[in-house]
Amino acid sequence: MPVCAPPDSSVPVMQVLHQAQLALKHGDVTHSLVLAKAALARAQSAHDLPTEARALLALSQADRMVSRFRRAQETAQRAATLFQMCEDTRGEAEALATLSHTLSVMGHSEEGVEAALLGLKLNADAPALSQALSYNYLGVAYAHGGSFDRADAAYRTAIGLLEDSGHWMEAYLPRVNQRAMEVSRCFFDRYYQGHLSGLERLADLRHTSARSAQVAPNLLVFQGAYLKTQAMLGLGDGFEACWLGDLAVAQSHADFAQAAETRGDPNPSVTLMELWLRAEIAWAAQDWPLAEYHCHRMMQLAMSIDHEHMVGISYLLLAQILTAQGKERASQAQLRALKQRETDLRHAALQQREERIEWQLQARASRATARRLAQHAQQLEQLAMEDALTGLFNRRYLERRVPELLRKGVDRGLSPAMAFVDVDYFKRINDQYSHQVGDAVLQELGHILRSFVREGDVPVRLGGDEFVVAFAHVDEAAAHGLAQRIQDAVETHPWARLRPGLCVSVSVGVAGAQSGDSLQSWLHRCDLGMYVEKDTRHKILG
Repeated sequence: MPVCAPPDSSVPVMQVLHQAQLALKHGDVTHSLVLAKAALARAQSAHDLPTEARALLALSQADRMVSRFRRAQETAQRAATLFQMCEDTRGEAEALATLSHTLSVMGHSEEGVEAALLGLKLNADAPALSQALSYNYLGVAYAHGGSFDRADAAYRTAIGLLEDSGHWMEAYLPRVNQRAMEVSRCFFDRYYQGHLSGLERLADLRHTSARSAQVAPNLLVFQGAYLKTQAMLGLGDGFEACWLGDLAVAQSHADFAQAAETRGDPNPSVTLMELWLRAEIAWAAQDWPLAEYHCHRMMQLAMSIDHEHMVGISYLLLAQILTAQGKERASQAQLRALKQRETDLRHAALQQREERIEWQLQARASRATARRLAQHAQQLEQLAMEDALTGLFNRRYLERRVPELLRKGVDRGLSPAMAFVDVDYFKRINDQYSHQVGDAVLQELGHILRSFVREGDVPVRLGGDEFVVAFAHVDEAAAHGLAQRIQDAVETHPWARLRPGLCVSVSVGVAGAQSGDSLQSWLHRCDLGMYVEKDTRHKILG
């Protein structure tokens, strides 16, 4: 298998995930995993939780494709939790569908049903393709839990949704699972009733699949490779042929499945069904050593990938084959071993639930930490835009807002105005009353200016005793009136409360914005207006 290179870092991460999905759809699981891991690393580095959830989902789907069920279950659970935290219900439903499949395969069918049903509730208004995915894995969960009628109803709903909306290729996933479910139903009927029944249903499903293939002959596969899908459908035909006594046809289907597994990434789930079929063929031929050999191989493979549904079938199949040979003691030993494994599985499930809760708590704590960091960063940014003494905005904020004010003024057809405010004889105030009193004067002036602004206006302390108010909603003529009111408010303010004998006045220059203005040009005209006004007032007072 060639080694797949990671994607170029210049490729957007969402494009990388799209490429991973395409690779998975065409059966290239190895490449899909490389792409998904690269996307996950980049999302985690950027603390991008929505993209991290998408990358985890892509990883879980790829791992599930090659029957790495335990790892797929863990990543699907994490993806579902992150989607929930990000309030992405569509993503959460998709992750729950994958989680449902892995849980039911691993022997936790009740949890699988719960996950699939929750996904359906979240997907209530989703497109047919998304809803069908949830119904398909609800069928898997029901089937692995032995509720075959409910499983069949879920599969039929999934198939109907897909074919009615023209998704003929995608409909082959629930069709494959429906055939596999029917094989399991026949197997368990034989185990509990002592004879095979219901083979007519297998034949009906074979005919229906054949008719669908005629309508959509150029099938790809929903998240899988065409040959693997054909192998699974053929294995269903093989079981039917075997149980009807046509062992040669059954053998040909097993051989085809084995050949399909040699192409592309291996899918142990196909191999498990092939080994099961070979054990059934050997049993029908009364080749007892070969039948037991295939059962043991099936059991070992199922255990290695945590496919508990197939582990259980392999134990029961081996027990029946031993009983058919009169080896009752050995048969009972297999049943006791299965019972012990089921008990161990329940204990492990409780431990896994505790671990999942712990991870969810950690994820919530991480999310809370991220929120606190974001709030802290916002606070720091706000502090960087404020004047520490007066609480007004500073020059940096004014530089950021002026282009927006100018643009909105053009859109409204109203040129905004700016007032430049300078404290008269401020150095004398500091020298005569102290710098502490001077700071108090600036703070009081900040309160006065804030009382004259409306939402959208920008009151700013430029530095020292210089202030600016950028008015977003008045023109130059109206701003002159506001400037006079500001001067009056300053002169009538009870400054003596700060220090007996203290009086404060300000000079104000006003300028309206002009076409092509920048902050510097606009401020320059305001500054000139302020000096003219200051000089005029001093001559009158002097």
